[in-house]
Parts: sequence; structure tokens; C-alpha cells
Amino acid sequence: MPLSAAQVLKMHRHLLTEFEQSEVLEYPQVFFVGAAAHKLRGVPGPAGSANNNHGYDDERGDYMSVGHDPRLTHDHLAYRYEVLGLLGKGSFGAVLRCFDHKTQTMRAVKIIRNKKRFHHQALVEVKVLEHLRNNDAAGGDASNLVSMHEYFYFRSHLCIAFELLSINLYEFIKNNNFQGLSLGLIRRFAQQLLVSLRFLRSCRVIHCDLKPENILLKAPNKSGIKVIDFGSSCFEEERVYTYIQSRFYRSPEVILGVAYDMGIDMWSLGCILAELFTGYPLFPGENEAEQLACIMEVMGLPPRHLVDGASRRRQFFDSAGQPRIVANSRGKRRRPGTRDLATALHCSDAGFVSFLHGCLRWDPRERLSPEAALAHEWVRDGAASFSGPVGAAPPRGAYTQPPPVSSSRPPPQLPPQPMTARAAGPQQPQQIAPPVPYRQVQPPAASLPPPPASSNGSLTSRGVGRAAPPQAQMSATGAGVGGGGGYYGNAQPPNGGGGASGYGSGASAYASAGHASGAMTDRSHAARGGVPAASWSQQQGHGQPQQQAPDAMSSFLAPITGPGSLLGGMALPDVRGLFPPLAPLPQGTKSSRRC
Repeated sequence: MPLSAAQVLKMHRHLLTEFEQSEVLEYPQVFFVGAAAHKLRGVPGPAGSANNNHGYDDERGDYMSVGHDPRLTHDHLAYRYEVLGLLGKGSFGAVLRCFDHKTQTMRAVKIIRNKKRFHHQALVEVKVLEHLRNNDAAGGDASNLVSMHEYFYFRSHLCIAFELLSINLYEFIKNNNFQGLSLGLIRRFAQQLLVSLRFLRSCRVIHCDLKPENILLKAPNKSGIKVIDFGSSCFEEERVYTYIQSRFYRSPEVILGVAYDMGIDMWSLGCILAELFTGYPLFPGENEAEQLACIMEVMGLPPRHLVDGASRRRQFFDSAGQPRIVANSRGKRRRPGTRDLATALHCSDAGFVSFLHGCLRWDPRERLSPEAALAHEWVRDGAASFSGPVGAAPPRGAYTQPPPVSSSRPPPQLPPQPMTARAAGPQQPQQIAPPVPYRQVQPPAASLPPPPASSNGSLTSRGVGRAAPPQAQMSATGAGVGGGGGYYGNAQPPNGGGGASGYGSGASAYASAGHASGAMTDRSHAARGGVPAASWSQQQGHGQPQQQAPDAMSSFLAPITGPGSLLGGMALPDVRGLFPPLAPLPQGTKSSRRC
């Protein structure tokens, strides 16, 4: 049974810090107070607010939790969630493994950095997740997308609570010593991913960062999967960023600066399935120039019309339209059309190679759509029924006509919250190419009623509990791929052990092998016995999505802050400054998020 704030102060005042004794008054229900935890002594009052958010943030604006000090385990979030461990961290903030004392369930809670640009990017993520949830009657199970249970504010940080899943597919193949998976299992994964992409397409949502790390097993010993991380996602008619997708899975149109659509996710799917088969990335470019060279080496030269319409063509092609051949760090020069797809995969399965050909067409309009891909012989009937030769391309299944927009509830609008951190300084904007001539349908505006605000920025989901979570709910050991966890995935069991069989014990996707960032640092060729080790950002970072012209973000957030909206007339920061324009990155360098 939850307690009121008055009851907590009367019976358990000695368990609260001075800051919490005033903070708890903002919470109608208290489920958990972290009585046994080592707690940070927040600085109350106006003087504390200028001291790194009352002492609860580090210099980056990250919330101080178990990732900073393991002694903070068993502290609370919003007087409801018990922090049990760190699942992952990145430029956006951190993901914590938590026990929800209100619902008695395990959760993965994503805590966003206390910086304006990350806060407002997270608002877009919540908007997309709400839209998907409202259009999915099965709550994510039918669409194979991660379920967002709620969002709330705690100590000026936007927090998003997700279901807790198992390890990601990168950890899965890593636990298999990068030997690759069977085509039967790959087909099972492909079918589920195509269902996800079909649902996203029906909702007109582009994921923009599909990769093995963002695909998690539902359970350690099952083949069911779910897609996570919609932090870079957008609605097709509201594309904001030009710098998207992790590099190994980045589509040619994004590299070249051509207008993109939902076809970029199909390109990423093809790259992912190829990697699951071989254990290694199909196009392992060290930078964008070599990434495009890797693609041309296998897929040949791009169509001339695609190059002519590219805003970045001069970086990769000369005045005659011929590719600029440059050597990589090992002195290797990749030349167009010198390998075919079947040879690159070392695969003799004609159906699988044909399917990948359909996903990896240069022109996004000629790529397989999710619907056409689900009807492909390799997916539908298996490789045995495919009669074409090895390397043959399938019929062209184009993205020429998107499906009707769902008539379900439109995406809700979330109110921006005042932040204490400074925005980044001004930089040069990048322009996005004109949109693909799709039928533009703007979902009707709708607003989500704002949760009750508090003086310290805390909003919804107040509360905490008392009983410790059962040990059975604190771990996820099992056969198959072993225990362990990933981003939104279950972490190691309390005793530090992993699964007992299958592919061995798993590890956190961002906290393994003794590294502070785990698989993020391991995600290089050096970790797989390939090229010499280099910095993670050079191997494969995911840079922060770069913004197009400021007017795009202004129009995107207009339903939230514009005249007649829920927050119309309130004193809010100028939305043009919320996402500072980002300067073009020098070749070979990436910013904080995986590229």
C-alpha cells in the first residue's frame, strides 16, 4: 500500500535527506524511499539549483546514479522505482534497470540528460512512441516494437519507462563468436522485423537507426525479438535530421544527401540480415567516404540520376561523375563492381541473396517494401522454393505508394519543460533535400493533458514502494543465449553470473568486457579480430542527428507551443534555439551518438 507524503514524513522522516523532505511533498503517493541506499545529499533552495541541479547532475547534465557510483544502487526514482543497475549509457543519458514498486514489475528506465537539445529530442521520441502505442491494439507485441509504459519528470530529467527485454542481436552473435547464424533463425528474425517495418510504414514513421544493437530478444531462450530506440525516429512528413543511421547500416541516400523516406529502414534491414549470416558487417566503412566505397564495391555504381540529385556528390564523385577512389587506413582501395553480393556473403542460398538484393537497391523507390518483402519466396516459403540463380535480383518492389494513414488517434503533443542547462552555441545549419513526392498527410493536432507540474520539475508517476523485489524478478538467466542484458535489456543476475548454456553468458550492450561503454567500444573490427583498434568514434559512432533548416523544427513543435495550443501564450524558450544548428563534421569524425 502506498503512503501519502504526510505519512512518510511522520513515520520515516529519518530515512529522507533534507532535500527529499521537501521534495516528497510533491508526490501524492509514495511507494519506495530507498531506505537502504547511499544517497546524494541534494542542496535545497535557489542556491542549489545553480549547483548542477541541486547536486544531482554531473557536468554533462547526466543524472548521478549507479553509473557514477555503485553505492547509489537501491535508491529511488520518483519515489516509485528502485534502481538495481545500469543497462547502458550514451550521449542521450543512461538506461537503468529498475523495479517498479507500484506494478511489481521490472522496467528499463531511460533518463535523458538535463540539456535542452537532448530533452527536446526525447520529447519527439515520446511523441512517436505514443503514436505507435495508440495505433497498436496489442501493445507492441503484434508489431514487435518495445512498449513504452509511461514517461515522467524527476529532478528536472525526462524519464521514459519501458518493458525490460533480453540481450540485443549484436551481443547474440558476439556470444556465438561472430560465427553467424543459421538461415532458418535469420528468416525468423527477418519475418518479425518486416512486421515491425510494415507497422511503422502504416503509421508513417521512419525508425532512422535500425541496427543489431537496437533489436532485442524478448527472452533469453526464445527467438522473439523487439525493435527499440526511437530517439532518432521521425514522422515521414516531419523529417528534421539529415545526419541519421549508424554508419554500417546507413543508406546511400543519407550518405549522398538525397531526400530520404521509409526505404532507409529497408536498407538497414538488408545490412543487418547479411551481418547475422556472416557475423561481420557487410559494408564496414571506416568513414563515410569508405562506406560509400564499400557499397559500390559490391553493388556497383549508383544510378546517374541519384548522383546528380545529391547535395553531397562533390565529396564522393568528380566533375565527370566518377567516384573518388581513396585508400583507407590500411592502404586498401575499394573499386566499384569488383565483388558480387553472393561472393561477399560466401552464400550459395539463391533465395537469401535475392532477398538482400531487393533490400539493397540504390534507388529507394525500387527497393522492396515491407509488404513485398513479406511476400518474397525466401521469407514466405523458404529458400527451397526459390528457383532463380544465385545472385539473381527479385522483382522490383517499390516504395511508390505508401499505405493509407491510420485513422487511430494522432500523436499527442508534449509540453516542453523549463531546463536549467545552457544550450549549445550556434553552428552552421545543414539543409535537407526536397521531400520525396509522397502524398503528404498531416495527422490532426491533438494534445496530451499535461501532468501536474511541481516547483522542482517533477511531474507524473509519483510514488515508491517498500518491499524489496523478489530475486526471481531481478535476473533473467536461462538457456539459449545465456543471461545478461542490453540496452533496455536485462542485466547480469545479482551474483554476476550469466546463463548456463547456449551461447554463454551475456553482457550489457553498453557495459561489457570491462569497458565503461562495453559493446560500444567493442563494436569495431579490432574487437572481432579485424583491423587495428581505433577510437570508437572512428570505428562506428552514431553522431547526434544533424538538423535541417531551423524552420523545420519550429513547424514540428508548433502544435506544442503555437497559438491555440495547450501551452499557447506561456513564456517558453524560442524553439529555434532548442536544437542548435550543427556544423558539418570533418571527414572521419563523429559526434557523441553512434554513427
